[in-house]
Amino acid sequence: MKSFIKQPLVHFLLIGLGFFIIFNFFGSGDELDSKTIVVDKESLMTYFQYRSKAFNTQVFEDKLASMTKEEQKNLIKEYVREEVLYREAMAMGLDREDYIIKRRMIQKVEFISQGIAEAVTDMTDEHIKTYYEENKEDYYIEPIVTFTHVFFDSQKWSPMEAKKKAEAEVQYLNSHNITFSEAPGRGDRFFYHTNYVERNLEYVENHFGSTMAKSIFESTSSDKKWLGPFQSQYGFHIVMLTKNEPGRYPDLDDVTDRVIDDARREYTRKRSDENIQGIIDEYEVKLAYDLHSKAETKLNDKD
Repeated sequence: MKSFIKQPLVHFLLIGLGFFIIFNFFGSGDELDSKTIVVDKESLMTYFQYRSKAFNTQVFEDKLASMTKEEQKNLIKEYVREEVLYREAMAMGLDREDYIIKRRMIQKVEFISQGIAEAVTDMTDEHIKTYYEENKEDYYIEPIVTFTHVFFDSQKWSPMEAKKKAEAEVQYLNSHNITFSEAPGRGDRFFYHTNYVERNLEYVENHFGSTMAKSIFESTSSDKKWLGPFQSQYGFHIVMLTKNEPGRYPDLDDVTDRVIDDARREYTRKRSDENIQGIIDEYEVKLAYDLHSKAETKLNDKD
């Protein structure tokens, strides 16, 4: 049965069925030409749900039944007003040459095609595995670091003084076994943060510059040793790097749910495009425009 549903011809027929349903749902041209408006339960339910932007038949049946007679009269009055204005607009041809309306109708057809594609998209383990391998870069986990730092401002001190203070500080911190949590408050106030927890390279580069960031990411982590001094555009830094996790590709099992969602979305889009292309192929396209326009010719002459 599944293999039958996957056939392109079946997709085409399903889309045609979707168009038929829409045509009957929104009414025929004869209905629009008529001066008679039939207010039945189905039309009121449809109007009520679209106006409320929610779709639950049972809920709205209960709401409709619980309305007072006056509330029901007002609902009918609003529905009739909208229907009359819609028919008059169509009779005056206001839908023609209106690109906004055209786009809305196109979107509805695309929505139907996508819905049909979703219904026939059957995700297998092989689909998921293949999609993951082909799009592995999307799931790459960037390297991250966690560190704290003691800063010496080269604007407050001269660059040479700031460097000497940093060199003396790294010796003091290591010889006195100053811990990660004991460091805040030492040195000068930094423009950004003192502690950086699980930050990627780009984030660290934005705060310290590419040279210092690269040096930090190339260093070995330790919760007992202070490193440096490192130089940034602001001054000198002593760093305790407690975590340095390299970049990696996660196992498929770790990101299965995300991959399934992405793969289903991608396969649905492709199948929807194929369905629409199948309809396009049924049309004959006559080109009534000379592609070799004067503007193009002038551009070529200019080259």
